Amino acid sequence: MTSDDRPAWDPRLYAENTAHHRRYDDWFLDSTPIQPGQRILDLGCGSGDFTRTLADLVGDGEVVGIDPHPGFVEEASLRAGPNQRFAVGSAQNLSTVAGRGRFDGVVSRAALQWAPCADQPEIARQVSMVLKPGGWFRLEMSGAGNIRRVVALLDDVSSSMGGPSAPWCFADTDWYLEVLERAGFDVDEGHVRSVAQRRPFSSESLRGWLESQTVIAYESSMTPSARDEFRRRVFSRLDELRRQDGTYDQTFVRLDVLAHHLGP
Repeated sequence: MTSDDRPAWDPRLYAENTAHHRRYDDWFLDSTPIQPGQRILDLGCGSGDFTRTLADLVGDGEVVGIDPHPGFVEEASLRAGPNQRFAVGSAQNLSTVAGRGRFDGVVSRAALQWAPCADQPEIARQVSMVLKPGGWFRLEMSGAGNIRRVVALLDDVSSSMGGPSAPWCFADTDWYLEVLERAGFDVDEGHVRSVAQRRPFSSESLRGWLESQTVIAYESSMTPSARDEFRRRVFSRLDELRRQDGTYDQTFVRLDVLAHHLGP
């Protein structure tokens, strides 16, 4: 995704709508081999709330947050601890952005689906370049089938206005395993798996998530008036996203990865 078609993020609004991610922090950390004293890179750190959690876990180690959006880096810096620093840059150019010194681990959550599938092999290669031999890559991103009903609704509204279809990379496990192996990773002591999660939403929190993290994926090529109309049409159909049980809960499918860099 180039700077010309990158979504117009609102970091403060994003930070106010991350509860559905934070609900799964412990699940993610249970299989993350993070240890005190380690040097960790958070790829796609966003508003930095989880980056701060990582920093608290490494103690006298260090956590470096990387994000392509300067506003996110600024927002993340507001909640940073003394063992954190940040840089603005893309995953596709990670080895340059990260600076000198290699890392014990690279973490990325709910971020890499925003990079095109065609760029994923290069991103995996870049991650391998910043890791120490034997270092680990802990990834959670959208997988195949993620938010299927939401995507269908947004695609339908967008196509009716001559707009784009969903731009995200929702990766299959078998394909991503090959991406990792070609980049020099091993998963014998890790995993590449798909995990489905029912994430709870109210009508208000669903709207907040759509507004802060979802509809913007379609809007980069739209005029301001078309963006307003797109949102109006999407939010007028919000009840179509209710489940049979009457809730607004949504099914998220996560590509869940723990891989180790073979070196050198």
